[in-house]
Amino acid sequence: MDAKKVGAENGVAYVFEVSGSEALAIANKNPTRAWNAKKFNDGFFEINHISKFKILPDEPIFTMGSCFAREVENNLTKLKYSLVTQDYGIEPEFYDTWNEEKGTGGGVMRGKLSRGAFNKYTVASMTNEIRRVLLNEQYENNGLIEVQPGQWFDPHASGLKAGPFEVVSGLRDRIASGIAQIRKAKVIFLTLGLVEGWVDAMTGLSLVRPPTGRALVRLADRFKLVRPSYTEALADLEENIALIREHCDPGMRFVITVSPVPFHATFRPLDVVTANTLSKSLLRTLADEISEKYDYVDYFPSYELVTNSPRNIAWKDDMLHVERNMVSHVMKTFSAAYMENIE
Repeated sequence: MDAKKVGAENGVAYVFEVSGSEALAIANKNPTRAWNAKKFNDGFFEINHISKFKILPDEPIFTMGSCFAREVENNLTKLKYSLVTQDYGIEPEFYDTWNEEKGTGGGVMRGKLSRGAFNKYTVASMTNEIRRVLLNEQYENNGLIEVQPGQWFDPHASGLKAGPFEVVSGLRDRIASGIAQIRKAKVIFLTLGLVEGWVDAMTGLSLVRPPTGRALVRLADRFKLVRPSYTEALADLEENIALIREHCDPGMRFVITVSPVPFHATFRPLDVVTANTLSKSLLRTLADEISEKYDYVDYFPSYELVTNSPRNIAWKDDMLHVERNMVSHVMKTFSAAYMENIE
């Protein structure tokens, strides 16, 4: 039987396709193509990442995505790169983690601003925020939900307490102002976090999180838990990139990564480890397809750097959050691949 023709000749759209001779040439030039057990040692895992493009020190950077994006922001600031949201955030007193005695909330001390409220864990929740700020989409009650009389909750922000409408709506406007700084950026660092998410059945909007505790129990049927298909998630991600390049800098470049931070818990009938593996696998595949398709999108392997490093130095005791020194190693790898003129 004759071998089947491949690629365009057979109507197949491969994500990556080269001739046999090209594949051999690529292999001969790739010093890290073979699995090497010696790389798995007591230190941080090393990856020789070759980036598609460089980022100049004066090029403004915007970060969007899960909580790992905040770690990236902190390290970019230390490296003295231009972060367009550096002066934006929410006071710690407005976070549900606020501790009056310690004077901390949202991961920062009293008197500081936390950008934790900017977190977006799913691609669909990013789409809502991008459409809000770039297309000026308006939502009833500013997208807020009244969880009990006089108490309003922002399901499109991460970690904020419920409160009076005027207060929470004001915080929502401040978050939108911070996200709107995307118009000033030349480069976007996009961190993909989860695929499992929530949708408000009344508005059709994807949420960062639903209300918690008794409010969720009381309003449970207003919300739907969803896990989008690969095709749906890819369409959302491509829409986001297209909207940004249309309404912001048309030469915008994107560095996409997958957050190594796992699920805290799943609402599906799965072990959380199984659900997390599915989530990260789908997102990693999304990132690969997008980066192969567009020359202005590059994948950076922060996920691989963390998950292949020894657990005792990569993770905090909760095995959820990444140790600071591990994040620093990730960002040093990032700097070596993308940045120029680092002193």
